[in-house]
Amino acid sequence: MNVRTPRPALGLALAAAVAALLTVALAPPAMAHPRLVESTPAKGASAESVTEVKLVFNEKINVAEVVVKDAEGETFQEGDAERSGTTVTQKLSGELPAGTYTVAYRVVGVDGHPIQQDDITFTAAGGAAPMPSAGGVGAEEQTGDAATSDEEPLEIDQKQVAAQEDSGGGALTWVLIVAGLLVVAGIGVGFVLRSRRGQGAATGSE
Repeated sequence: MNVRTPRPALGLALAAAVAALLTVALAPPAMAHPRLVESTPAKGASAESVTEVKLVFNEKINVAEVVVKDAEGETFQEGDAERSGTTVTQKLSGELPAGTYTVAYRVVGVDGHPIQQDDITFTAAGGAAPMPSAGGVGAEEQTGDAATSDEEPLEIDQKQVAAQEDSGGGALTWVLIVAGLLVVAGIGVGFVLRSRRGQGAATGSE
């Protein structure tokens, strides 16, 4: 005995299947989370004159926070991260000194789900800081003939300045002594002249 499925029931089943397929096909890709596509500087790369970090994602970013730090944990980002569609740009406080840096970011895409990573590491090859001299002060901060890279340049400078001050103080002392002697001699000459004038006046009156 053959059992036939009523045609109305078969039509309802086909309509339900088509509706399910359309729902899946037309559903927006909101369930996909943001994913990093590329970065500048690139992960593991060596770059020169690094003044900003740029991150590109697979979807529009609504919220972004970026931190750039060196091996000692010092941070170099300046201001808030700038968003433009799928691109996030973080300005730095200046050109990065030579060293290794890590980029950590936290972004929120169109689905509202936050993504946080800190796996971007690169090396900056430019912006090297000046090395201190053996005396602890850079040679560019020295003065006089001792402003070289020799050992203890600051101590040599200090000795030269002290010697100049000593010589200048001795010369001033001699000038004061000579001036004092001249004043005393002038006073003595004045007394002698007055005494002679007094004697002459007394002789004339007699």
